[in-house]
Amino acid sequence: MGTAFIALGLVWISIAFIVPAVLVLAQRAMLGREPVPRRGPAPAVSVLKPLRGVDAALESNLTTLFRQEFAEYEVLLGAADADDPSLDVARRVAAAHPHVPSRVIADARKVGRNPKVNNLANLARHARHEVLVVSDSNVSVAPDYLARLVARLEEPGVGLVTSPIRARPNRSLGASLESLQLNTYVMGGVGALTLWFNGVCCVGKSMAFRRRDLEAIGGFHFLGRHLAEDQVSGEELKRAGHVVTVESAPVDNVLGELGVRDFCARHLRWARIRRWMAPAAYAGEILSNPVAAAIVAFAVLPSATAACIAASIVAFRSACDASMEARLGIRRAVIAYPALLLLKESLTLALWPVPFVSRAVSWRGNRFLLGPRSVLQPMPRADVGAMLMPPDVVLDWDPEGDPVAATA
Repeated sequence: MGTAFIALGLVWISIAFIVPAVLVLAQRAMLGREPVPRRGPAPAVSVLKPLRGVDAALESNLTTLFRQEFAEYEVLLGAADADDPSLDVARRVAAAHPHVPSRVIADARKVGRNPKVNNLANLARHARHEVLVVSDSNVSVAPDYLARLVARLEEPGVGLVTSPIRARPNRSLGASLESLQLNTYVMGGVGALTLWFNGVCCVGKSMAFRRRDLEAIGGFHFLGRHLAEDQVSGEELKRAGHVVTVESAPVDNVLGELGVRDFCARHLRWARIRRWMAPAAYAGEILSNPVAAAIVAFAVLPSATAACIAASIVAFRSACDASMEARLGIRRAVIAYPALLLLKESLTLALWPVPFVSRAVSWRGNRFLLGPRSVLQPMPRADVGAMLMPPDVVLDWDPEGDPVAATA
């Protein structure tokens, strides 16, 4: 028993050092890829910009799309509510750049339960071009964004291209935690899964694909059933024989002021998505969070050895995180890394079991239950019990609009 315990401890300690090293190398491999050289004229592009509310730096974010070094493209901006204040910002930006074809659209039609997909479907109805680029409202892009994204899409066999997401920290603690998570764990994970393990990891903040390929997998009507429409689209396109890849140049996710509660809410929503998209992989994520576990182990069984192990893990992870952010041009005070890392990993460890017992999500003012593969199900009126409902119970609407429970 003692030998087995020691062996398990050695395996866990090895993982604690291997995982961050893999993330560092994967990020460098992804960001170090050369841009695809342009061969012939680029296809025309329709950019779909879904809006809801005035995000941080919205006007600046939209402006970056109107200043692209690209031959022929249009920008379609829209929201479900005609009174949404983001539409006034969109009209102002569009009017300041009359040389770029654009439309500002208000359309509340629905193709499914996912509000973002409904918005995209309504924008796509007005799109004139075959190549579609989805760019979220809280994303800022470089002038060569479309050129690089579309060149990657034009490679043989490629059906979808996504972008790495870089988040710049601000003074708020929640944004600091969020940016550290996106710039290290998420970015490294995207690089490793996509480049090394032949996996699919799509982040819907920036994606490019062809309309015909989207329609072949069911279009927005199919994607509108899912909360993780980005990941589902990537998986379906790969299943159809297309290559799903990631561009090397990151786009900037403008976070705005966030509190710790905001960070926890976002992380928990994404955790629920991962749990329902890939249950086994999500269960295994606990092994990639050894920092908080090392602190707990030291608290339970305090010893000089446990203290040294915990300190070594924290120091190594902090150095890896600092290296990854430096690669992105982000500088923090050195002392900030262990402090943020300990808080972030403790919070994520505490939230990790929640998706196993609760399937309710709140997103953009809507509340849903998640089913397998992030299928969205309506929240019944007695939503407290439904939040803890076992996964073999599926909800659907009856013709009168009331939820009906049925065994799957």
